[in-house]
Amino acid sequence: MLGSSQQPYRRYVRSVVGFFAFAVALFAAVNTWINPLWVTPAPWTDDGFAEWRPIYRQQRTAKAGLVRSETWNAAFFGSSRIDIAMDPALPEWGGEKVANLAVSAGTLPESSGILHYTIQNDPLKLAIVGIDLGDMLNGGSGMRNTGYMESPFNEKGDAFERELRYVVGISSFEASFRAITNRAKKRHPEYTTQGHRLRHQETYDVAEVIDRDSIPHAVRIVRNRRSGISPNSWKIDCFQRILDDTKKADCKLVVVLPPNHACYLGVYYYLDDIDPVFSMDRKLILDMIQESNQAHPEAPPAELWDFNDFHPLNCEAFSPPGKKMTWWLDGTHARKALGDIMLARIMDWPIEGKGSDYGVKLSEEILDQRSEQLRAGYQTFKNDHPDLWSWMVKSVSQYQK
Repeated sequence: MLGSSQQPYRRYVRSVVGFFAFAVALFAAVNTWINPLWVTPAPWTDDGFAEWRPIYRQQRTAKAGLVRSETWNAAFFGSSRIDIAMDPALPEWGGEKVANLAVSAGTLPESSGILHYTIQNDPLKLAIVGIDLGDMLNGGSGMRNTGYMESPFNEKGDAFERELRYVVGISSFEASFRAITNRAKKRHPEYTTQGHRLRHQETYDVAEVIDRDSIPHAVRIVRNRRSGISPNSWKIDCFQRILDDTKKADCKLVVVLPPNHACYLGVYYYLDDIDPVFSMDRKLILDMIQESNQAHPEAPPAELWDFNDFHPLNCEAFSPPGKKMTWWLDGTHARKALGDIMLARIMDWPIEGKGSDYGVKLSEEILDQRSEQLRAGYQTFKNDHPDLWSWMVKSVSQYQK
């Protein structure tokens, strides 16, 4: 009687175990066939899914997969400002293999780790690293909540658990399903196969977005900075690692200060920020670059390109609702069109039309002059674009009540 009473239980256990074994086998088969995040390649992987892989929700893992999957000669690093603006597929790159490894909400700790991982895996000869103004003085980073810690970029992660999760995980299976759907519907995802966030990010009422997101962000930062600003030791260590890694690899480093729209940048001047020209950030970055260059004369010298000012391209008037702006997606994200000009200036490529004077290659010799240019630029913005300036003032007033 005892044996017969255990039969249903055993059948139930066998059914449950069999179901989970089937699910694991199915997930592994599909995830290695599709390779949705570039981290589960297999001899039977269908590379025809490459352009349909939806990596937006797992950017860090997928961009680590890109590093593994190709041999890159040049790469971009930084936040969404670089992720969106800089195109690794421009014809001017010629035969160079270029990847965009910048990530949304990326800060220096992530950029440092991503660059370190890339240099360990690829013979990188050019690294363009965006640093958002203020990051060197701010101890904050969202890296514990962005997916970085679960990605191969995290040197302290459990490699076995991580790789197993990629092969049989539900999130990988979900990404595989989306890749299959994208391919069937001929619907390209946000990212290209070189890591550039090129698609599905249109803003059709830029003024509304800047009023809702960018202006209050600037107001909040100005308010927080009134208690004092100083270099953050953690961020300094991260930037020093970037300098050391590139020098050791004989890799050319170009540091970029990405632009903001004048209506965002102008808030710092209008509200009398403690350092509206961000002279402390610029001087700190330049000093560290100069020190590194002097300590390693045998390696390519690092450079600093500054695009964060009141240049006319950064003072573009808002388009009517329903129409795109030429240069800007919102107050802090330039379009690819402006990113193309930034790259042309950095790489000394010819520029047709506007932008031949966009940005400044900074040096210690012109740092004070740059600060004066920025102050004068704000006055020019105020005088030459009164409608934009008045709009900015009105928007700011909403967040000071």
